[in-house]
Amino acid sequence: MTGLVMLLPLALTFWIVSFLIHWLTEPFIGIAESMLRAVGLKGTPFFFMSADQALFWTSRLLVLLFLFLSIFLVGVVGRYVVFKYLMRAGDTILHRIPVIRSVYKTSQELIQTVLSSDNRAFKQVVLVPFPHEECWTIGLVAREAPNAFDRIPVFVPTTPNPTSGYLVMYERSKVKPLQLSIEEAFRYVISAGALLPDPSGLQHASQPIVETEQS
Repeated sequence: MTGLVMLLPLALTFWIVSFLIHWLTEPFIGIAESMLRAVGLKGTPFFFMSADQALFWTSRLLVLLFLFLSIFLVGVVGRYVVFKYLMRAGDTILHRIPVIRSVYKTSQELIQTVLSSDNRAFKQVVLVPFPHEECWTIGLVAREAPNAFDRIPVFVPTTPNPTSGYLVMYERSKVKPLQLSIEEAFRYVISAGALLPDPSGLQHASQPIVETEQS
């Protein structure tokens, strides 16, 4: 049983790869062999292969190389030309639809602000009591706090859509900092806890809560 567990995955992988190679190259083998013969390459014996077998496998390798380059070029064109055009067209359409454009534009600006490397929307990942004192959830210390509030502004994102959430003002004693990055916190929230961060990051950090800017 141990041998089967070790060897069957390898055998299955080899069979699938062999099938795919055969399926992709078989229609073009005749064309490749004709082209090689046309340029004077008729194949030479190689190890345990005859001249015809060597020509056959050389043709198959050339076909695989040609297919790989073709797929790569199609992908480059699709990604950098067609995809960008479709994204711009879709963005323009969504910005023209009433009601939807307000939601879309707000979400777009929030995501761009959060993911921007030179403009941090949040300062620190914390643990806060929400929605009541006996529950704890991950929150993000907001960048600015109004002068009228002597509290720490914390954004509590919802799962799995972190573009919505609650802005809650907490007393400093109720906010516990965590050793997590902003990106790790968002991955954890979006995946509904499926993508676990480093366990050490879920421990309370030794550094105090960062001071928020006064607007």
